[in-house]
Amino acid sequence: MTKKMKTFKAAALAGLIAILMPAAALADTNPANDSGSFTVRITPNVDLGVTVDTTGSAWVGSANLDVAQDLGTDKILSAPISIAMAGNLNNQELTLTGVALNTWVLDTDEIDVQDQMRLYAMFGVSPGAVSPIVSDFTGPQNLIVTSATRAGQTQALEGGNTGHVYELPTGHAQYADVDGMSATATRKLWLRSRTPSTTSTDQQAAFTVTETAATGTGL
Repeated sequence: MTKKMKTFKAAALAGLIAILMPAAALADTNPANDSGSFTVRITPNVDLGVTVDTTGSAWVGSANLDVAQDLGTDKILSAPISIAMAGNLNNQELTLTGVALNTWVLDTDEIDVQDQMRLYAMFGVSPGAVSPIVSDFTGPQNLIVTSATRAGQTQALEGGNTGHVYELPTGHAQYADVDGMSATATRKLWLRSRTPSTTSTDQQAAFTVTETAATGTGL
């Protein structure tokens, strides 16, 4: 083999080795700018809703929601008010607010005071064989007052059977949970009225009750 051929073979081998060897890593002088990220935030536009239907609703001894009542006595509904949730949010709850329109005012503490009427509320399921009775409507938390009061249990008491607001005991035939309701949920609203023992007027007392859908606290 000639010297020239040896030189050529050596050069070819060196070239092949150079090809097969990994390239030397280049130093990155600023790795902090090698990538970037960003955050996207989407707030859903939801529709909360409730419809109230008083068709057929009536006090015991009356054909509707108007009734004559003796002082210091109780009345309950013989037929409840129908409640239907609406919209597209499957985590809705309700608040109740009462407004006195003329003579008497709404009681807030279950203490008998002249010209103060106790108006209680309880949510239930569709009327069944056993409807609520007067003794089922107790506790100042179940009074309709002038401030918006959320129905259901406080979050700390979820799953328990105490501290209900506008809810019957879980063992009652009419019990219905009103926490985190779906947009298609339906309920019945029962009322109890307790008139004061004394009054300064013989004029009819009127009250407006408003139900408002609110985002639920979750179960």
